[in-house]
Amino acid sequence: MKQTDYLIIGAGIVGCSAAYLLAKEGKKVTVVDKSYPCNEASGVNAGGMELLQQPPQSLPLHILAAELWDMFQNQDGIDCGYHRTGGLYCVLREEDLPMLDAQEERFKKNNLPIERLNKAQVKEKIPYIGDEVIAANFSPMSGYSNPLKAGVAILLKAKSMGCEFYDHQFIKKIEPDPDGEGYIAYSDSEQFCAKKILITGGIRSPWLLEQMGVHIELEEKHNMITVTEKAPHFIDYTITTPTMTMKQTAEGSILIGGGREGYGDLNTNDKKKDVSINGLCFNVREAKNIIPSIQKLNILRSWSGFEGFTPERLPYIGEVEKYHGIYYAVTGFCGYCIGPGVAAHAIKCMNGEAYFDVNLIKGEESCPE
Repeated sequence: MKQTDYLIIGAGIVGCSAAYLLAKEGKKVTVVDKSYPCNEASGVNAGGMELLQQPPQSLPLHILAAELWDMFQNQDGIDCGYHRTGGLYCVLREEDLPMLDAQEERFKKNNLPIERLNKAQVKEKIPYIGDEVIAANFSPMSGYSNPLKAGVAILLKAKSMGCEFYDHQFIKKIEPDPDGEGYIAYSDSEQFCAKKILITGGIRSPWLLEQMGVHIELEEKHNMITVTEKAPHFIDYTITTPTMTMKQTAEGSILIGGGREGYGDLNTNDKKKDVSINGLCFNVREAKNIIPSIQKLNILRSWSGFEGFTPERLPYIGEVEKYHGIYYAVTGFCGYCIGPGVAAHAIKCMNGEAYFDVNLIKGEESCPE
């Protein structure tokens, strides 16, 4: 039996970030995952750090997450491939202009920098933008990191500070420790005894939480990512629309995310996920409307991955009512972007401090401080 103080179930971006933040505090931490670190949603997304599109209630958590991403990369020496480039939220239809108004209002309410641009100003800032873009908001806080390396790099840093990680450990049940104050988590091959447990299994968290009387509704999504061949650098900012995102990586490839979904079913035995060819063609056409020059680039690959969205698109963080010492953290929307912030608030919850509690803010305009 493996003994630890903190057991984290799920090595996505939330679990890896929580492990690192706890290890940084000198805690004894163990992380387990059913496969490999960031093997699902945290590793198959487009890596965007977009604050402009976020719900007003969770915006403070996104601000915290942006600060943590910057800390990981630039202070703690963790190579997450993080770049704070600034980003634009562009609209192509008159009926979407109120979105820009709402973004401007909530950014100013949170004392965040934002710049409203009309069509001519957008063209001046981004000469390569398509003529169909009629207006945009610009935020200097937006950026991106590399999902293929960030979570793993954060976990490796935690391991260098004493954290332990065990892959291929699918936790089937959790029971109180008959000989102590904590709990025992059981996989097919191992037992993990911990004083406190944090469940960060993403879209798979509800299955384990249901056993303990916690119901979290997650809508299964199959977002597609498309990657082009490398090109000389010409896209300076991340670009988001109401339906999709685009960015050019430091290596030169263009990443297109969002838009039409791929295929998948988490409830089938094979849990297959695949790309929709029709959806892929639609996404590429939409991308060309925003940046026409990308039509000269070849598509190298595309993939689809499972993600889970809560109905309110807000994170769920809390303690299991019937099991004191077992906690959960589900991101709800743009999980990779907000992940470190959710991890930090989950640790606050575990320490008995004030944290983001969606049950207290439903229907309110802002998240508690």
